[in-house]
Amino acid sequence: MGFDSVQVRFKNTKHWPSPFANTREVPFVNSYFEVLKAVVNDVKTEYFWFFSNFMDLKTVDIDFIPEQHQRKQLHVWYNTHPLGGTNKEGNVMLVPTQEFKRQMQNIKYLRDFKDINYRPHSNLFQNWIPKISFKLEDPYQDYNSQSSNYYKWLKNKDCSADFPNFFPSFWEDVKIYSWGETKDIMLVPHQDNMKQFYDIERSVHFDYKYDVKPMDIVFISYDEPSAEKRFHKLKQKFPRAKWCKGVKGQTLAYITAASMSETDYFFAVFPKSEIAEDFDFSFQPDRFRNPCHYIFDCYITALDLRYGWGGIILYNKKLVMKTTKPQLDFTMSQDHHSVPILSAISNCNETPLLAYRSSFREVIKLLQMKPTVESQYRLKKWLTPGKGLNAEWLHKGATDGKKYFEINKNNYTKLMYSYDFEWIKEKFKSAYPTEILD
Repeated sequence: MGFDSVQVRFKNTKHWPSPFANTREVPFVNSYFEVLKAVVNDVKTEYFWFFSNFMDLKTVDIDFIPEQHQRKQLHVWYNTHPLGGTNKEGNVMLVPTQEFKRQMQNIKYLRDFKDINYRPHSNLFQNWIPKISFKLEDPYQDYNSQSSNYYKWLKNKDCSADFPNFFPSFWEDVKIYSWGETKDIMLVPHQDNMKQFYDIERSVHFDYKYDVKPMDIVFISYDEPSAEKRFHKLKQKFPRAKWCKGVKGQTLAYITAASMSETDYFFAVFPKSEIAEDFDFSFQPDRFRNPCHYIFDCYITALDLRYGWGGIILYNKKLVMKTTKPQLDFTMSQDHHSVPILSAISNCNETPLLAYRSSFREVIKLLQMKPTVESQYRLKKWLTPGKGLNAEWLHKGATDGKKYFEINKNNYTKLMYSYDFEWIKEKFKSAYPTEILD
């Protein structure tokens, strides 16, 4: 009479039939250890086979009987073939029934079992895990582009490193694995109702060396008087920088900048700010996070205020191209994430018009959004007279913006006029006809 056997069934994978006549089929839940504890009391034989349905046991000696000195051992067969991926925490086991019952209440994980006999196997067949090349613009979308599988390999299309010789472990909770500082290689499990990789609660990360492609840099200017000087300074330090120059209309300017980028994300640099000395444009988007824009801090000297306004932005090219009808703020019209790294020092007070336009627009945006402690603090700073060059015009722009919002707060169409630089210029000239713009 043969040993009892238990086959663990995983969804979303090819099913291999059991070679045993008396096999109980059970679904995978949480971990092999949890499944083993749930089924062991129903086992009637001295030992029992325990294996997953993605394993083909044709090369396993299913007539194996432990020798006397091995009778209390947990025998684990694992694959060593480089194409299959190696992990000692294998998916085929011969379990000593009574010994497992004796130990299971005193151990936390299956690997804590007192005596495990790991048995390497050079030709143990297990279902291959599909390999997918992803674009940085939306790794999760590429993950979903192929049919469901219990796991999928993902690798950034710009990453030249080889996939690691690795196979996931089911001895603990299912987890997402990643390699390298930028996580350009991932091993991602199937999980129902998953909307982003961060929905997977457990993760394991491994060091792995490979080259990382830097993101493009695009300098976006319109009518700023120091634009040429600041672009050439940027170009000298970062030769890969490109210049999007004089495009009328913010939306078209951002879309034009995106079309100039050859990378899935690009850094947008603006002439109203001086780049912070130690900002080196090495930042990379989070591969686990769904597509978004990354907003870096800027210090506004005239107001003694630091946050994302005026800072460098790492734009997701795909999101930029689809933002044809933005809200009051182009960047915040799509998912965005603040990065507390100082990227720039603001020069928004360089001319009366630039100072006025900056504060007029920002105060309207702050008043229009849902109030928070941070937004209210920033609003207070903008409405408080600052210091330095053209500080009075920063203050006039802020107070005029507040008045304009109060009159038009229920008319979003009129609030959107503040999105148009030329409209603000004409408003400035009308309100202050004797003032020199530059």
